[in-house]
Formats: sequence, structure tokens, C-alpha cells
Amino acid sequence: MSENYYGFKKFCSLLSDNNVLKKHSVMGVVRMLQICINEIKKETLKVLIEIDEKKKDYYLDLKIHEIRNQDYLKNYGEDKIYHILKDLDVSLGELIAINYPYELNEKIDKILDFDDYDENFEYLRKTQDGLLLYFLNYYANELISFLESKKTKSTQNVQNMKPNNEISKSVTIVKELGKTYIDFIKLNKKMDAEILLQYGNDPWADHTTIELKYEDAVKGYQQEIKTHLDDLYYSSNKDGFFYFDCSTKVYEQHYEQRKESYLQKIIDSTEEDFIASEVKYLTTPYLNRVIKFSEIDSMYYNSYINYEDKYRIPLIKKLKYLDVRLVPYHKAIIIKENQLLQNENGNDVCYGTDAEIVNVKKSKTEIHNNNNSDTDLKTSKQLTTNQIVLLLQEVGFFTHPKIEKATKEKQSELISKICGLNSKNIKTHIQKLDKKPSELGDNYQKDIDKIDDILNNLE
Repeated sequence: MSENYYGFKKFCSLLSDNNVLKKHSVMGVVRMLQICINEIKKETLKVLIEIDEKKKDYYLDLKIHEIRNQDYLKNYGEDKIYHILKDLDVSLGELIAINYPYELNEKIDKILDFDDYDENFEYLRKTQDGLLLYFLNYYANELISFLESKKTKSTQNVQNMKPNNEISKSVTIVKELGKTYIDFIKLNKKMDAEILLQYGNDPWADHTTIELKYEDAVKGYQQEIKTHLDDLYYSSNKDGFFYFDCSTKVYEQHYEQRKESYLQKIIDSTEEDFIASEVKYLTTPYLNRVIKFSEIDSMYYNSYINYEDKYRIPLIKKLKYLDVRLVPYHKAIIIKENQLLQNENGNDVCYGTDAEIVNVKKSKTEIHNNNNSDTDLKTSKQLTTNQIVLLLQEVGFFTHPKIEKATKEKQSELISKICGLNSKNIKTHIQKLDKKPSELGDNYQKDIDKIDDILNNLE
């Protein structure tokens, strides 16, 4: 098999070749990886048609195992090359689509001559090394996702993803959550039955002695459910369990399989249609935060989730992942954070992240430059939760006689009503006021300086 053959062997050799940048530029490697994946997909589909049904998963697992055994850095994500993209003033989507400004050729499409050292050599080497490590991991994950999606057993069922069919920790947590939730429902039914027996359908029967009797038990179950959800949040990232609030890594692992399922279900649909459905899915958490315990039992858990970073950040990164995949369709996703989401009847439901898909007529470079400008503009005008608290402190909000006497919880609830932000996050930042700025790091001091600038500019 020749060196120029773009198949599975070539793909694996690219993943493990520590000296590849002595022979190719980083974007040259990207092009080869893309060609390899296309050829591997064709060959895989051909083999799967020809081999026995029982051997298909075994064949696919061997391929996946071989990829994972290659010498490349797993989990080398976008966060590792953010500074490179910013320095080059280029988007990930442009690089993947091989549609970046021509002037970047001298930096990312240039084969480095290790014998001809110049003053820019170290800069170019670090830039290309960083991009190479990212793209090796990116395309390894893309091929693994494709192979997983072709298994006869659904990868969405985490038991089938684990070796030897072992039960994952996440599945165990879901079962425990299901038991707790069903017991909680039974408790509520018992309490409702007692209220009905004593008060009938009296609409004024609120905070009754019966409810007070069950109050501790209700709070206990609610806390237990929150603990299970917290455990699931972290365990799913380790064992690949897919659900609404899974990590971006897990979401990407399941992307190909879920897309293929959608395309088979919806005749004449394309990936563009699937992405549109995913944007709708991710921006309606009140409908889609559902965990199934069995064929008949499930739980909507949105009411147990706060709009905070641990849930906000992965959701935004999923939308950005989809945004990159929309580049070939000349569309982009506009992300809007801290929105009061409404249901189809126009009723306010909860705070969350909203998004919309827009048509793009400009060049990809102009689009991403404009997006960056919009982001910078938004960042410069919109204060963070901590900055709002600091500003309120500076203008004497907390020294008002009634506010000063109120608990931090009451103070945070009042501020939440003013700005619409999550009261628990606000309370956390109010508590920081009792500490010295030096204890809270450089970013906190930057927020203080920003508030000083805002107030000074009023003069």
C-alpha cells in the first residue's frame, strides 16, 4: 500500500507521526485527514454491506480501538487553541472549511524548514503544533463518532457503549433518581389525598397544617433529586451517557449517531435540517430536560436546574459546535444569553440561552469578524453579575436602611427582580463583598476598575 493511499492506514499514521510537520504544513495534514475520512467512510459502508450482521459491531470496534491506540493527545479541545485563533484572527469554521484569508498561508500553510531557522520560527512552530494537536483529536473523534453510529446496537444506550456490557455509573444514578422521584410522587399524592379529605376543594387551603407536616420530607426528596442530578452531570462526562445537560464532549460523541437516526426518520432531510432541530432542542430546556427511567416512567427536571455556568457553558459550546457545521450551508447561529424563554403560548417559563439561525451572504471572514465585533460590543456594554453588584455597592444600594437590614438572600432576590439574573448567582457575588479584593484574584480587581471607569465617565 503506497504512502499516498488515503485510507485507514494513512489516517492512523498521521495521528501517530510526531515528525509530520517536517514533511507537511499543518493545513496540509488537515486536508489529508479530511480525504482519509471520506475514503474510510466509503470503504466502511462497502464492508458493512458485505459482512455478516453479527460481525459488524466487532469490525467497527476493532477500528475504533485502533484509532484510540494511536499516539495523539485526546481531549485537546478548542480551549487549547483559543489564543492561536485570536492571534490569527480566524475562526475554526474557516480552517475546517479550508476557507481562510490568503495571507495566513505564510503562517499555517507553510512547511517549516527545521534547518533554516529564522526569528519567526518559534512562533510559527508553536502555532502549527497547537493547531495540529487540535485537528488530530478533532478528526479522530469525528471518525470514531461515524463508526459508532454504524453499530447495530444503539450507542445512545450507554450499556452498549461500555466494554463487556458493564452497567455504567450514570445508568445506576438514573435508576436511583427514578426510584427517588417515584417515591416523591407517592408522597405528594398521599399529602394531596389528606388535604382533599380535610379541606375538600377549598381554593384557600394553602400552607395547611398537613403541608407543614410533610414539609421536611418534601425538602428531603427535593434535595436528594438535586444530588442525583449533580452526580449524573459529572459521571456522564466520564462514561459517555447522553442526556440534555451532558458535556460538549459527550454531545459530539453522539452527534453522528443521532444525526443518522434523524435522517432515516425524516425522509429527504439533510444535516442542515438536523442542526435546525438541534438548535430548537437546546433552546427549549423546559421541554427537553427529560430523563427516562423505563419505558413508561420519566421525569421533567428543568425546575431543579438553575441558569448557572455549569449548565450555561456546555450548552453554548454545543451551539458553537453546530455553528461550525453550518458553514457549508452559508448560515450561522446567533447566540443570545440570559434570555427569558417563553413557551409556544407566549408565557414566560425560565431564564436560559436562546439562539437563531440566520442566512449569511457575506464571506466567512467578514461574518466571523462581525460576530467578534458584536461580541466585543455586547461585552463592553453589558455588565456581568459581579459588576452589577459592585456598581450597586458603589452607589449606596446596600446602605439603604431597609436593604441593609435584609438578609443576603432577600437582597439577591430584589436585585434579581431589577436585572432578571439568577438570584443564587447574585447572592454568591454579594458574599464576596465581605472579602478583601486581594483574596479574590485579578479578575475581581478588573471588575472594580471597570466600575470606577464607568462612574468616572459620568462626570
